[in-house]
Amino acid sequence: MNEHINDAWKEFWNIEITHSIIHYLFAIDFLVKNKWYCRAVDIVNNLWITAWSCSISIKNLIKKDLIIEDENKFIKLSDKWEYITKKAIYKRNILNDFFISIWLNKDTAQSEACKIEHLLLDEVVEKIKDFRK
Repeated sequence: MNEHINDAWKEFWNIEITHSIIHYLFAIDFLVKNKWYCRAVDIVNNLWITAWSCSISIKNLIKKDLIIEDENKFIKLSDKWEYITKKAIYKRNILNDFFISIWLNKDTAQSEACKIEHLLLDEVVEKIKDFRK
């Protein structure tokens, strides 16, 4: 049992998309879709974070090729990560619906789905989706 738990933790730490990263990617995706553009100040306002922490995170996201920032400081998701973000949103929606179906209130369902959408394997989410049918 302990060996399996240790393996799970190793797997958890190797996940490329952290909870923080996914929130940045969701914010960028949301802003580009709704405002047609995204700059650091928009992320700051959307996530209610400091400009300093946003600046550091943007530099890290650029280094990881998760986002692209042009010469005018407009930010967008890289093609690879736009796909990953859409997949995470898909997972979150399935989990949210599942949690509501087991009588969690809407706020709790959203919060719990948010915590795990980027951690679960695609196969697990599809099993949850199939279970609901």
